[in-house]
Amino acid sequence: MANGIVVIGAGIAGGRAVEALRKEGFEGNITLVGAEPELPYERPPLSKGFMTGEIAEGAFTIASAEQYADQRIDARLGRQATSLDPTSKSVTLDDGETLEYDQLLIVTGASPRRMTVPGHELAGIHYLRTLADSRAIRDDLANAENVAIAGMGFIGAELAASARTLGKHVTTIESQPVPLAPALGHEVAERIVGIHRSHGVEMFTGERVTGFEGNGRVQRVVMASGHAVPCDMVVVGIGVIPNTQWLEGSGIEIENGIVVDEYCRTSLPDVFAAGDVANWWSQRYGRRLRIEHFDHAGNQAVAAAKVMLGQDKPYDPVPYFWSDHYDISLQVAGTTRDHDEVIFRGAVASGSWSAFYLASGELRAALSANRFKDFSAGRRMLRAGTPVTADQLADESIELKTLLA
Repeated sequence: MANGIVVIGAGIAGGRAVEALRKEGFEGNITLVGAEPELPYERPPLSKGFMTGEIAEGAFTIASAEQYADQRIDARLGRQATSLDPTSKSVTLDDGETLEYDQLLIVTGASPRRMTVPGHELAGIHYLRTLADSRAIRDDLANAENVAIAGMGFIGAELAASARTLGKHVTTIESQPVPLAPALGHEVAERIVGIHRSHGVEMFTGERVTGFEGNGRVQRVVMASGHAVPCDMVVVGIGVIPNTQWLEGSGIEIENGIVVDEYCRTSLPDVFAAGDVANWWSQRYGRRLRIEHFDHAGNQAVAAAKVMLGQDKPYDPVPYFWSDHYDISLQVAGTTRDHDEVIFRGAVASGSWSAFYLASGELRAALSANRFKDFSAGRRMLRAGTPVTADQLADESIELKTLLA
């Protein structure tokens, strides 16, 4: 491989991929291109520990510049890919440089969906994706009393928890009748919503933001109902869009991200994709999935790197993610899609409970809130396809690990 491997995207997926390539014995050239000026780092602290000051900057960087140099990884930071030419097997960067590749891995992630309502250009309106975004939000939080959050998905909910932890008055505006219901289902989502309300978060649900008002800086969020929420700052979290714009004209298949098979292979020869940007085929579930979580991004990138080196093993995990809210650590394994029953163990008031999602009597997902033994057993059941009944899951006298074969 004279030109070696080029990795576009220097988030956790890019960082884990180049690490895996060297670990698996690849000796050729590796070039890592990242839009941010920072070395690859873990994003979860951006809405949690780094935001509240519990985790210092630099503590979540996965490798130092010296380590990359020692591993002969050419890190091009603060640079973006602008086009891909599969015929010449080359990628053009925003400064005009062209990088030729033998194999290409695309791990460009996703970007926040932007609001274009009146007043969207006012100062004090934030989006969270990068370390720079998190710094800006944290700096504004230091001087804010009233914080408005538009969108109550996982990012919005985590930021609401962080802001309340810092003593701020927090108001959230969510278009769904029950925040987080699309991801967790109504029954579980209502429990999470209750936790936030018990911590003093004021919520407007089934509401749509129609504009922002202020004199140079945001001072109010206006909703479709006509109600206006006073604020000192706003964080918008209304979903993300896969970063595929630069691939227009390349011929690569794109549908809700870059379409890949179970081996992370795209429709173009010697071009692979992983992480938030990849819409991959799951043999386990018999359908395509595009997952926007830290754990998946790193693991799929490692799987792609191994395939690039000839280790043709399909990527087919039970999806997993976690999300922290105050003193509650949520862990979720499996997929909550199309479930028709939820079985609970434990009460919300106890601060330790779990939920199991079933479809036609088959276990599809497990969730825990500070209930790690239940979650561990549920995750193992999902991996093994262990048959289990709703009555067994609901019976707290049964230790779930005893149900495993």
